[in-house]
Amino acid sequence: MVLEKLGRSLDNVIRKIRRLPQVDKDAINALIQDLQRALLSADVKVELVFEMTENIKKEAMNTKLQKARRKDFIIKLIHDELIKILGGKPAPIRIKPGKKNVILLVGIQGSGKTTTVAKLAKYYLAKGFKVATVTSDTWRPGAYEQLVQLTEKIGVRCFGNPNEKNSIKIAVKETKKAILEGFDIIIVDTAGRHKEEKELMEEITKIEQSLKPNEVILVIDGTLGQQAYSQAEEFAKATNLGSIIITKLDGTAKGGGALSACAATGVGIRFIGIGEKIDEFEEFEPIKFVGTLLGVPDIEGLIQKVQEAEVMPDQETIKRLMHGKFTLEDLYEQLKSIKKVGKMKQILTMMGAGNIPDVLKDDMEKGLEKWEVVLNSMTQQEKENPKIIKKTRKRRISIGSGVEYSVINKMLDQYNQMKKFMKRFMQMRKKGGKGGPKLPPGFDQLFKQFGGL
Repeated sequence: MVLEKLGRSLDNVIRKIRRLPQVDKDAINALIQDLQRALLSADVKVELVFEMTENIKKEAMNTKLQKARRKDFIIKLIHDELIKILGGKPAPIRIKPGKKNVILLVGIQGSGKTTTVAKLAKYYLAKGFKVATVTSDTWRPGAYEQLVQLTEKIGVRCFGNPNEKNSIKIAVKETKKAILEGFDIIIVDTAGRHKEEKELMEEITKIEQSLKPNEVILVIDGTLGQQAYSQAEEFAKATNLGSIIITKLDGTAKGGGALSACAATGVGIRFIGIGEKIDEFEEFEPIKFVGTLLGVPDIEGLIQKVQEAEVMPDQETIKRLMHGKFTLEDLYEQLKSIKKVGKMKQILTMMGAGNIPDVLKDDMEKGLEKWEVVLNSMTQQEKENPKIIKKTRKRRISIGSGVEYSVINKMLDQYNQMKKFMKRFMQMRKKGGKGGPKLPPGFDQLFKQFGGL
């Protein structure tokens, strides 16, 4: 999870509020201190932290509410203030369907710009656009070859001329080629050097003036923290900056600083990079992002991922799943479907369980891999009727799969738990949600995607 430490700290703050018998002046002051510590540890600028917490304190102290409503009111204040310091709303979309669109990426060396070009190309390719890339970087050795290698993996054409030394000529000529060949979106990579190098800034300004792109996007390294502000400011002076992409947000303690610093420039954050792999790339929506930090499920986003992965089971499987009569073979197919949707870490985060420690999430991921091996060592009869799997059969399965007994027992236990849960869920739905715990908002819709309810 991005900013996992901050997420855990905020989760602790929220839990503490909910456990309080009453929210009085002392409780609010203690809450403010906890909140300040959490944000400062994520490298959010001191002035921003104090401005945000002062706003929360003022509203919490001065607004008269019933005791029962005060806790939820304070949680909403935290939610709204966090959204405000992260930009308030996502950057506007400037891509025009049916027309030729040019996107220019700028940034200093080492920010992950070239990899981001490929990630962005894959993102728009999945949206149905015909995408091409152009590399105009004449400074870094192997820049052209690197982008060609990255884009070939995703089936995207890369334009460029490694023999030409004039980056402006390359950008203009190769972009025109891509437009003439019918590409909808052309993503242009540029040379990356230090922001204080005037030559780089002048070159970027000339490329922008020559290309007249639909949008200029700045790529910033998330590990920079608060320094991201001055970087964004300099590039905003040199170009008509439209939005920002922040990279390397996975596992960095300074991510909060980078996000809030970029938002402070007034330029919207469009995407965030959450890992090195080409699909570890997400749209940045402040409301959803803050919701994830506070443990609010992103069911809508998860449903979209399920739809994109096309993991719907057939009608017979749906009936068995929904009536708790599914087999281990069905479970095996659903495990494969989960892998198509994404990493277990990502799925759990979207379901509101992002604050589970990474070690446990990794264990779950590895568990899925072991389950596949175990299921492949079973007979068809055992998959269809797990009740027959007793001691002798477990021994044979264990030897055949090379997996210890405990994994086999855990798999069978979870299979039985899932059967019970599905039966219970169906009973709750038939009763209109009565007679049992209330399902979280959106979960019924999620089950429709997985099970065709």
